[in-house]
Amino acid sequence: MAEILITGGAGNFGRGLAEALRGQGHGLRILDLPSCDFSPFDGWETTRVLPGDIMDTASLKQALEGVDWLFHLAAILPPASEVDRERTFRVNVEGTRSVMDACSSLEEPPKLVFASSISVYGDTTGTADLIGPDHPVAPIDIYAESKAASERDLKASGLPYVNLRISAISIPAFLDPPEPWPFQAGQRIELVALSDLVTAMVSLVGVEEALGRTLIIAGGPTWRVTGEEYVRRWGEIMEIPFEEMGFLDRPGWLNWYDTAESQALLGYQQTSLDDFFDQLKAAVEEALA
Repeated sequence: MAEILITGGAGNFGRGLAEALRGQGHGLRILDLPSCDFSPFDGWETTRVLPGDIMDTASLKQALEGVDWLFHLAAILPPASEVDRERTFRVNVEGTRSVMDACSSLEEPPKLVFASSISVYGDTTGTADLIGPDHPVAPIDIYAESKAASERDLKASGLPYVNLRISAISIPAFLDPPEPWPFQAGQRIELVALSDLVTAMVSLVGVEEALGRTLIIAGGPTWRVTGEEYVRRWGEIMEIPFEEMGFLDRPGWLNWYDTAESQALLGYQQTSLDDFFDQLKAAVEEALA
């Protein structure tokens, strides 16, 4: 079993990842801001809660002693990332550099899994082929620029790393629709189920072949639909008329992706789009019961 540190571990995704890793018997360290709610980890015998800041290299170095794998999730996400460029770059770029500096200072640095984003590709709607890891990077907003900058730093760091370009995440829960949906109605989109993303990350532990690679994490062939197709099905389950939901007036980041490499390594695409909508329907029925 491995010793694993998760930055941003008290967030919704971090907690889900931690629970899955714990289920595999790994030792965990959860690093997040002191203001975060760490109560979900109460009673976890193999887990250390470490309130702190990724900008504090000294405390990071201490937290990393003896760590085998580091999942770096801490970041400012959209739409908050688009409000203040300086703050977003301080956390997303300088914070990631701080994490890498702490890793580099260790005699045996951990294997660093960086949660990047398919947003770094920018507007790819003019591309007919599937978008693969080697597709040119051309960010179109602050968040994507910050991820692209950190990817460059990561590749130059000399650390053992895996760079995950993650698609937009679908969660089967009773939630309000985004305003607007982050794509156009006719745009090709391929999201990823939250459970499959967690499976991909858990499966990375011990997979040495993944080191030094950029892997796209997305739903797979069954998830390749248009924005309108996805939103119509979502709206039918949520009982929200399609006409009441809005779309971007310009292309968003999303497209269809070549995930053959990541799927072969990690075997994470276990939830089809039909499975996801079945889960969403069950969650809505439970919420309204």
